[in-house]
Amino acid sequence: MNGSDTGNAQKVLIVDDEPYVLRVLKMKLENSGYEVITAVNGKDGLKKFIGSRPSVVITDVRMPLMDGQEMYQMMQEHKDENKPFLVIMMTSTIDRALHLWAEKMENICFVEKPVSPRNVLNLVSQYISKLRNSNAVACPDALVFEEKV
Repeated sequence: MNGSDTGNAQKVLIVDDEPYVLRVLKMKLENSGYEVITAVNGKDGLKKFIGSRPSVVITDVRMPLMDGQEMYQMMQEHKDENKPFLVIMMTSTIDRALHLWAEKMENICFVEKPVSPRNVLNLVSQYISKLRNSNAVACPDALVFEEKV
């Protein structure tokens, strides 16, 4: 499954302050047919989210100017109710507080850093496939994470 089966590529926004992460994920997703938009911090990411309305947002949790949690909250305030989107948050640690926060949020999933570009692509593809087939808005089953105490 790739990002475009009818010529209209699905948009993916990647937000991370690490240039290497942006470059590698962008290349992997673009090579699979997705339209990729990048941002280097949460403030820039929010602006690009509002302007592009992506199907998937991949973001780091800890970034300058606005972290991933605050950006997520702001995206919820600016979302289009008719266009669901998935947020994949990348983090080096999933602590109890972050876990508890995530349980209260909608359409958000976590992957631990360092991330595998192939795994991220698979998660994005699973979500897009479910979205197309059933208007699903929940995280793909593969994105459920275990609590680390």
